[in-house]
Amino acid sequence: MAGEDRQPFPGAGENVDGLRRRRRIFWAVAGAALVLAAGAFFFFDEIAAGLRFLGRVQQQKEKFRNWIGSFGSWAPLVFIGLQVFQVVFSPIPGELTGFLGGYVFGVWPSVVYSTIGLSAGSWACFFIGRWLGRPFVERLMSRAVLDKFDFLVMGRGALLAFVFFSIPGFPKDYMCYLLGLSPLRTGTFLIVATLGRVPGTLMLSLQGANLYEERYGLLVGIFAGALVLGLFFAYFGESIRIWLRKKAERGSP
Repeated sequence: MAGEDRQPFPGAGENVDGLRRRRRIFWAVAGAALVLAAGAFFFFDEIAAGLRFLGRVQQQKEKFRNWIGSFGSWAPLVFIGLQVFQVVFSPIPGELTGFLGGYVFGVWPSVVYSTIGLSAGSWACFFIGRWLGRPFVERLMSRAVLDKFDFLVMGRGALLAFVFFSIPGFPKDYMCYLLGLSPLRTGTFLIVATLGRVPGTLMLSLQGANLYEERYGLLVGIFAGALVLGLFFAYFGESIRIWLRKKAERGSP
């Protein structure tokens, strides 16, 4: 009938929607590939060094596990202590210890042990910052880092702190000292620091466990996802920090 809207043939709308979905998938995959290629180009030396390290670890993996196992029932406590040590003193990259936890203990034990150690280390930094005060924190942190994150002490800001703990690339260990100067309650801080670190801990444990089990496809997939996230936050991290700083300044008395 005249005036009626008719499709040129049945199912035309579904075909158009399907084509659009396929285009979106194509461009999403192409964009991810481009980001990975850019990451591989800019971080080629770091990736090559990491692959050489993983190769050496794989050659000695049974010796390495046996060495950890030589501590017997104390092995988890030794690993937890290592995690506490690396948070408080930061001589060892946290990414390395989290990865090795998955490699030695498997995914979920590593997540549990790492979470206990990271939470205890975070609390120790928070306590030291609160106990020794601002003069100590100012000597510990560089002026550039202090100027960037000093707004975290303006108020309670638990949500802001949680966001920073969740984002890769921000100096979480230094933030624990700095948050000791804030009005944040100890219990609230522990919840924020613990939950905020869990996603990164899980990803590192998965990588370590998959390397030991020689599931290289999953390892590459998880690593690629971590690389994309890392590049994303490396690009937008400063904008996120500035936006959160503005929110903190508006909410401060």
